[in-house]
Amino acid sequence: MEVEEYIVSVDTGGTFTDCVIVNSKGQVTVGKSHSTPPDFSEGVLESVRVTAEKIGLTLEQLLPRTIQFIHGTTVTTNAMVERRGVKVGFLTTVGHKDVLHMMRIMGRTAGMPVHQLQLSKTSKPEAIVPKQLIEEVYERVDYKGNVIAPLDLEHSRKAIQRLLDQDVKAIAISLLWSFKNPEHEQILKKLVKELAPEMTVSLSSEIVPKIGEYERSATTVINSYTSPLLSGYVNKLYEGLSSKGLKTQLLIMQSIGGLMPANEAERLSVTTLMSGPAGGVMGAKFLGNKYGHANVICTDVGGTTFDVGLVVNGEPVISSTTEMNQYTLSLPMIDIVSIGAGGGSIAKVDVGSTLLVGPDSAGARPGPVCYGKGGTEPTVTDADVVLGFIDPDYFLDGKVKLYKDKAVEAIREKIAIPLGLSVEDAAAGIVEIANSHMADLIRKMSIERGYDPRDFIIYLYGGAGPTHGTAYGRDLGVKEMIVPLGETAAVYSAFGISSSDISHVYEISDPAVAPWNVKQVQDNFLYLEDKAITQLLEENVKNEHIRLDRWVEMRYKGQVHQVDVPFPSGAIHEQALSQVVVEFESRYETLYGKGSAFKEGGIELVSYRVNAYGKLPKPSLEAKTANEAEQQLVITNRSVYWKELGGYRDTTIYRGNLASYKDLIAGPSIIELPTTTIPVYPGQTVQVDSLGSLIIHNSVE
Repeated sequence: MEVEEYIVSVDTGGTFTDCVIVNSKGQVTVGKSHSTPPDFSEGVLESVRVTAEKIGLTLEQLLPRTIQFIHGTTVTTNAMVERRGVKVGFLTTVGHKDVLHMMRIMGRTAGMPVHQLQLSKTSKPEAIVPKQLIEEVYERVDYKGNVIAPLDLEHSRKAIQRLLDQDVKAIAISLLWSFKNPEHEQILKKLVKELAPEMTVSLSSEIVPKIGEYERSATTVINSYTSPLLSGYVNKLYEGLSSKGLKTQLLIMQSIGGLMPANEAERLSVTTLMSGPAGGVMGAKFLGNKYGHANVICTDVGGTTFDVGLVVNGEPVISSTTEMNQYTLSLPMIDIVSIGAGGGSIAKVDVGSTLLVGPDSAGARPGPVCYGKGGTEPTVTDADVVLGFIDPDYFLDGKVKLYKDKAVEAIREKIAIPLGLSVEDAAAGIVEIANSHMADLIRKMSIERGYDPRDFIIYLYGGAGPTHGTAYGRDLGVKEMIVPLGETAAVYSAFGISSSDISHVYEISDPAVAPWNVKQVQDNFLYLEDKAITQLLEENVKNEHIRLDRWVEMRYKGQVHQVDVPFPSGAIHEQALSQVVVEFESRYETLYGKGSAFKEGGIELVSYRVNAYGKLPKPSLEAKTANEAEQQLVITNRSVYWKELGGYRDTTIYRGNLASYKDLIAGPSIIELPTTTIPVYPGQTVQVDSLGSLIIHNSVE
């Protein structure tokens, strides 16, 4: 008798840990459990245990049959947001000690919303590496990679020892022009290992071999800042999984939307900064390909954050740089913007009697007041319960009891009384402000990149995405929204992770102004592609499962910021280079306005990139969820607060399995799935399709 095999994907969020199990037939089973800070590995095991029970297995029975275990982690993100990385020492070329502190001036404003850009009120972030932990070494390489001054070994040993004497836990090394000649960085790493064999060492020539001294140095430092934490977490998690029977390797989701072996994630921790949210965007790409949705706005509302990404022409939008805590990182990743707006976002009244929602969150512990775990500050979830959007007796399929009375009292005391409002109006105000924050972020994410959100379909996922998405989607004026794959939407980032492939990124900078030398361009891509193929073959990816995508970063001569441009596959010739110029100017005008392109100013090709993919098995979209038959559709009524209708109204509630329900559902109504809730507002209609997705239409006048 053939033994069933499984793919297990787990995404850890600030509040919940989500799990998706896919069997050999492609059937999907989903589950959730509370995250468990500070040791998130406990929540991973619990989430898998809860989900395994739905298919009649124990954790110990499931894991030996698991052929892939894939994980989206928040370890590096939390380390950056909470400033809890390890103590890092920094080695750089003499004369460049202040590169991290100067931040090319951009550190005052990087990543900040336009409405906050009042320079008199801005400041640089607290330094990750204080100046006493920065040491200069005597060496010099020129812009062509020629050694002008050899590395002073004796001085370097003393510099390293001074860092070790200050009890650093990791060392980052970023030398001038090392991406052209990495020899001196490699020698320094050997010296560190001679003095401290267990020390974590990050080299800029390995992490991000690209032009841009500040960005390269910042990326390397943050890799060292987070690597020991991720390494410790991954090792502990794998030990826990192995003790329960897991035999396969652990794969980690990267910010660019691909997977890598856990041992690579430990070395390249900075590539996991948006690990979880990237999974949702990849899931949108996967499902969008099935539906024929080329342009998708991906919106993920969790307990702590609201994340937005874009799929354009069937592919996630990738950014070659990103901002995190005002640090600019030279690292290609899916372009995702996040704000502190989720179910756990705390509502409060400031000294000016203004109602504020977020960015602070109640997190998983203590969580919203209605959880009954000691929370005292009212949150968005508390407001949803008070208004009737969430049934306190049917949260997470009724497995978690919520306390409406506690939520009512918290909102009354902290919001309603200070503002002179009823509890219901105060709760409605909390939800409306949260929804407005989300709609504003979508506008920022799309319009600032040259896209009209009304030309996109919005995917609503995450535990609270469907609960709030029908409101912000309506406010944006989009015609259609989708709750992808029904209850799977609540764990959609975990589902997206299970639909991803192994991925590695290889980059090199070799700036040149057009016209370009065809052989030079060809040699650069061949160098990167050879590295990519070699690594994937070493990871047991078959040749026929390897895909290589070429990209270049281009700019007009004299400019600072580059534009990512796809480069044609196949032979490289003058026609291909001309095609790239046309694509560059088109993308440039999309970003900066029609007529802004200026070829006569000279076009510079700055960097080359190869995204390498190793194909893995995917879930089947034709197969229904394994536990679907157990969910019966129940239609009832309860009182729900609708601001558009002036207060509470008796509302039809659809609960359970909608797969066989073919009638049109019109608002106002509430759809309750085991893992999420969907308010259907007046003027909206919902249809369930053959895959279990909920297709929501807004009436357009």
